[in-house]
Amino acid sequence: MDPKRSCVCGDNTRFGVLVVGTLCFSLYMATGIAFYTALVPMTDLSSSPLFSNDSSAEVDYGSWDLPTADRRFVYTVMEKSWLIGGLFLGVLIGSVPMIAFMTRFGPHLTVILIGSASTVLTALVPLAASCGFPFLVAVRFVQGMGVANIFPLIGAIMMRWAALTESGLFISLYTAYIQLSIIISTPISGFVGKNLNWPSIFYIHAAIAGTLTVVWALFFRNNPAKHPFVGEQEIRKISTGKPPMQSIKRPTNIPYKAILTSLPIWAVWIACVGNYLATQFSIAFFYMYLVWVLGIDVETAGLLTPISLIIQLALNATRQARPFPLLNPLQCRFFNSLAFYGAAFFFVVVAFVHPEDKLICALLAMVPQAMIGFNPGGFNKSSVLVARQHSPTVLAVTQVILCVTLFSGSFIVLALTPNNTFEEYRSVFLLYAAGLAVTNTIFVIFCRAEAAEWTKDKKVYPETISTA
Repeated sequence: MDPKRSCVCGDNTRFGVLVVGTLCFSLYMATGIAFYTALVPMTDLSSSPLFSNDSSAEVDYGSWDLPTADRRFVYTVMEKSWLIGGLFLGVLIGSVPMIAFMTRFGPHLTVILIGSASTVLTALVPLAASCGFPFLVAVRFVQGMGVANIFPLIGAIMMRWAALTESGLFISLYTAYIQLSIIISTPISGFVGKNLNWPSIFYIHAAIAGTLTVVWALFFRNNPAKHPFVGEQEIRKISTGKPPMQSIKRPTNIPYKAILTSLPIWAVWIACVGNYLATQFSIAFFYMYLVWVLGIDVETAGLLTPISLIIQLALNATRQARPFPLLNPLQCRFFNSLAFYGAAFFFVVVAFVHPEDKLICALLAMVPQAMIGFNPGGFNKSSVLVARQHSPTVLAVTQVILCVTLFSGSFIVLALTPNNTFEEYRSVFLLYAAGLAVTNTIFVIFCRAEAAEWTKDKKVYPETISTA
């Protein structure tokens, strides 16, 4: 063994990479999501020192003469839609250049770039808001570009650091970054918004993101063999069963026509629309619903918002920990139906339970969000089982659909709820229910869980890993 190699982490350095990476991805996403929580105090004119019952509509609540913390902003429904959707538009547009950057420079430098940009841009949000709506939209857009390639980053890190026997743990924790971002961000934002001020929400998120970026820069290496804390035993664990990286070729002659005419793949993409149409309620609108519609204070809303997402993660972990006694096609249909039909049913219940008891209504609204936690065993699993080595191509389209759905939802929901009343949100809940029911019905009919014929036409990899 190389005497220079130190095993100070007890041959578990890869788990340190897992934890640091998960925290980085979660906080970078949280810097964008924090805006949804901060939008509540930012637009609360009644908390402005300039507000009075006789105030004229011409009062400049965002005057530069006021301290930043006392500035408030008035946005139209369309402007709010752009501010909420701008992040997702940035993710959509930024995917290609950010993936190209990662391919050229590797995950180490890419995460440093994303973290540095997220830190600076998040800290600039209060200034951008004061400068005007166009500046704030621009910042939101660039923030989205920064987190555009998280999924490719996850793949690149796993390829380098995850042992084959531990790939399930790595992918489960890494891909939970969206839920974790909300779980981390909303309690912090709610507390800070109530006890400090709205600009501090962004400053604190920026400080945490910057700190984690420094930790990543110091701790991560693109090549485990070059990490000072990785011993020979851990290198063997990571590399066992894997062909040398240089011997793995990317799929050639990708069957685009076959993929784009595959009914099972279209079933996956249609299910993706229903999933993220409803998921956006958790990401962007649930906190606003609690505060603006149910009248719950911002700090309590910050504590309530993550509960359904914690349940989501727990359900997913339970599903993965215990094998389910059904064949793959039935599993995919069962779990997707449990997630989609279950969530649709409870969205209907929420739509017709009048918000007299705020806490009961808040808890009921969490149930459909929690039910979505069963979907990793549904359309997500079907996608991988059908597409196999062409999964990256299918997932690339999935990411586009995800971004378009979230961007469109930013306009649809706010157009349906201009006055933030329960009656208006009833239409939103029924829309979610209908979308989930229709998309799942299509998925159940056309779902498959076996490799498509177009994955078997040619040998793509010169070396394969035996699972026998």
